[in-house]
Amino acid sequence: MGMVLWLFTVLPVRAATLQVVTEYLYPYQIKNEDGSLGGFMTEVVHALCQQAGDIPDIRVMPWARAYQTALTTQNVLIYSIVHTEARSPYFNWIGEVKTDPIYLWGLARRFPAQSDSLMLLKKYRVAVLRGSNVAQYLAKHQFSNLKPLSYEDQLLRMLEKDRLDLVVGTEQTIWQRATKAGMDFNTLAKVVELTELNTNLSIAFNITSDPKLVARYRDAFSTISSNGKLAGIQQKWFDYIQFAKH
Repeated sequence: MGMVLWLFTVLPVRAATLQVVTEYLYPYQIKNEDGSLGGFMTEVVHALCQQAGDIPDIRVMPWARAYQTALTTQNVLIYSIVHTEARSPYFNWIGEVKTDPIYLWGLARRFPAQSDSLMLLKKYRVAVLRGSNVAQYLAKHQFSNLKPLSYEDQLLRMLEKDRLDLVVGTEQTIWQRATKAGMDFNTLAKVVELTELNTNLSIAFNITSDPKLVARYRDAFSTISSNGKLAGIQQKWFDYIQFAKH
């Protein structure tokens, strides 16, 4: 009996696999050249899971499906999700990471000056990610010509071909899409800042998730925030992006 108890106490605890859902969104979740998933927030999630002692099984899917999966499936983690008042009761929120301002963008030749009024843009065709916080926000403000999409790969080409008037993104996401599409970033212009949407990106669990699991991940997020791990990931990614753009 003593030998059995001794073996039990010294054998390592096997790491659990955590189900995680997300979408592709530069620079937060990106597809690497080898097909693996990278990006700023992906590295944050890996650091978080490592701190918590789990192995993440991350599945990439259209945002609407990722959101619905996390909304309805116990113990599923989702990132990067905006913590809004409407969403607040439906998730266990783990932590937030600072992000860049969000703008509506158009072709510079069509929008030579930045607008100070969102309401003056209601007539334009705006591409939005299906089920996104931006889509809900613009619909709430009576934008009646929204173009919901599941994927954003062709947004700038659609803009160039006059199939859209405006697209949504941070300066970093639009720069990356322009680079990927072979477009000159300088042909694009910020039309208006969506100041009410300038919020942090969050990591969250399904609301019915195990309270001990949620508490463990909140503690893990607090640890990587205080020990410099999170700051190091931020510096690595955003110093690189600013260098690449110039």
